Amino acid sequence: MIRIRILEIGKSTAGIGTYLRWLANGLDLDRFQLTFACLSEKSAELAAELRSIKDIKAVSWSMNRFKVDLFSDLLLVLRIAHLIRTEKFDLVHAHGSKAGFLVRIAALGSGVPVIYSPHCFAFHAGVSPGIANFLALLERFAARFLTARIITVSDGEQTLAHRFRVGSPTLFSTVHTGIDPVFSTHSVDKASQKAALHLPPNSLLVGAVGRLGKQKAPLDFVQMAALVHAQMPQTHFVWAGSGPLEDEANALAESLGIRDVCHFIGEYKNVPALLAIMDCFVLPSLWEGFPIVLLEAMAIGVPIVATDIPGNDESILSGTNGWLVPPKNPAALADKALHLLKNPAQAAVFVAAGQKRIENEFTRAKMLSSIQIIYQSVFDERKQK
Repeated sequence: MIRIRILEIGKSTAGIGTYLRWLANGLDLDRFQLTFACLSEKSAELAAELRSIKDIKAVSWSMNRFKVDLFSDLLLVLRIAHLIRTEKFDLVHAHGSKAGFLVRIAALGSGVPVIYSPHCFAFHAGVSPGIANFLALLERFAARFLTARIITVSDGEQTLAHRFRVGSPTLFSTVHTGIDPVFSTHSVDKASQKAALHLPPNSLLVGAVGRLGKQKAPLDFVQMAALVHAQMPQTHFVWAGSGPLEDEANALAESLGIRDVCHFIGEYKNVPALLAIMDCFVLPSLWEGFPIVLLEAMAIGVPIVATDIPGNDESILSGTNGWLVPPKNPAALADKALHLLKNPAQAAVFVAAGQKRIENEFTRAKMLSSIQIIYQSVFDERKQK
């Protein structure tokens, strides 16, 4: 059987980096011949990791994912264009807004169809109207002339695209991210895990995982922590992740008198083990695509409070397997977190419902199967032309 040759390309950090790992380890390598182009920071490490998988090729290139750099971006386009033409791929799958646009420009004139996964469009909530409209204009051009299919990780992404008139409805397919269900935490030594983080053994723990940037609203987390701590002083709070708002978050915790119970622990390699010791997981994001960490928290068995935004509202059904509250509302986050901490029976109901929801709706196998169907469909359409 002839394998379909695919170039997977995207940034190497956070959710997209994890997503690329899942594709490398989960796609059917008897059907698909995979090459990965890993971009931005940590690209060399990810490329080396992927190359260790039998039959997978990987390269790493630099890309500034936070801003436009005309020289380096043009150089990257030329590198991608050369790779696409010399390796004679059947399909290209580009991940992320910036990489997605550069890749589609690079593929122009090659005849190779490009599948694009934005993993949260760049004109999301929180972007000024002028910039959002400009970015949407670029996406409209790329969708109309340069894109074979757009795979969104949530229906909310499609709704946003249609609001900005990006692409026709027939161009889109939603494939929710899926994970491997892990319902047992018996392998985690919770006492040792807490001791390693210098947490009192009998403390309650409310936690969050994510980049300490505007999107994740860490200052709302700190304000929530102060409100919860005022009623339940035995509660500690932990945030795993780094970013530009770390100093400001620490300063706010200091000013609110909770610095001793509010812990910013930086990048944490074993997120499942950290989730396993939490009594409540809080995600105060202002915008999302479809956050993997909510699925991980559900699977491991942590009751959840998250903001009621597109993406979050497709994994969390408020009042069924977690609570959703309005964004930018630390008091609402605190109210629902306190409710779960004070009502273990309610928390247990949410945990059971969340684990069932993962098992039925959001498995890795289901995600990979859907992606492979799209790959085959786009490949067959190309052959018929």
